[in-house]
Amino acid sequence: MIRTALSALFLAALATAAADEPALKQAALHGLLVSEGTTGKLAGTSPRMNATVVKTDGGFELGFNQDVGPQMGRATEEVRKFLAVRHPDKLPAGCRIELAFSEPYSPKDGPSAAVACSLLAESILTGRGLDDLFAVTGDMTAEGKVRPIGGVPAKLRGATKSRCPIVAVPAANEQAVADTAIIDGLKPLYQIQICTIATFDDALKLASKTREPAVQQALDDFAAVQQALARNEAFVFNPKLQEKLRAVLQTLPNHASAKFLLLHGLRQAPDRLSLAGSVLAIGQADQALAGMLHNQSWLESGGNDDVLFKFIGEMERLRTKLDKRTVGYGDAYRELALYIKSIRTRRLLTEEMRGELRAAVQRVESKRDALMAEPEIREELMLE
Repeated sequence: MIRTALSALFLAALATAAADEPALKQAALHGLLVSEGTTGKLAGTSPRMNATVVKTDGGFELGFNQDVGPQMGRATEEVRKFLAVRHPDKLPAGCRIELAFSEPYSPKDGPSAAVACSLLAESILTGRGLDDLFAVTGDMTAEGKVRPIGGVPAKLRGATKSRCPIVAVPAANEQAVADTAIIDGLKPLYQIQICTIATFDDALKLASKTREPAVQQALDDFAAVQQALARNEAFVFNPKLQEKLRAVLQTLPNHASAKFLLLHGLRQAPDRLSLAGSVLAIGQADQALAGMLHNQSWLESGGNDDVLFKFIGEMERLRTKLDKRTVGYGDAYRELALYIKSIRTRRLLTEEMRGELRAAVQRVESKRDALMAEPEIREELMLE
């Protein structure tokens, strides 16, 4: 009897010890980040992110083992609060989950790694394996709600370059997916599978290594669509392919690639950029021109014609795609570039030319300031 009681106590002690141990020691997936290039254009990357369990003498800890900016640091605090609510009995003492990027030396900041960090920690604590090629971006609250972030078009390009087959972005950024197709055509929509997420559980459903059968079937069905469109984009108008897209959306209504491809096939896709997409497109097109004006290198005839002509061509191409409220802003930039083109071979500028140039620059600034002063514009751009 004594021996039996001792055995029971021993087994109970073992069970308690096991509960204090995380289910996994490591987990991995891909994050999505942006950096500003030398021309000012955003460049997207999709670095691998790892989580590793390290023993400590204190309570449960979560954080990066490399330098990150303050916003990313604050985001991990929200992740820790989320975990405490979701798993109040699974945060083992004496355990630190260390987060790391595969590219440790480039600067990283912003809140957009919050969902990725949460998924990694969830995997460690529960033992639920992750698809390590899955890529995700998004800020997140302690309640598990996914919040919008910036730089989505660049991040999607980064995921494509890294050959991440499935990518998740915040549901509030869905319009940025449509903007990408308007600017770059259909290819970005079928090169990778782009889904939107409103909650942490939306992300977990997609990120899991072993997905629900219906979810996996929907992703497999879209993979067949990808193969067809890679052979010929005209298949997007094929009724059978459209039925396949509808089937994907029945299971995954948040499958943005399927949604916008189907709309395109039905000739119902948006043909103008969102307000945010328009402002971003004008701003990115402007970077090279701004550099020329800053150092007056446009005075060197021939040396910058490629930059100048490319800008003019890009603004002409964008004009019919811009949100109508931003067309005047874009036109002011184009007129400035055309004036620079007309005087670019002059070694010396007359006072009249300099006055015209200043006036053209002021028109750009005036159009931008007037646009940003509109309360509904500021609200739509979430500047309030």
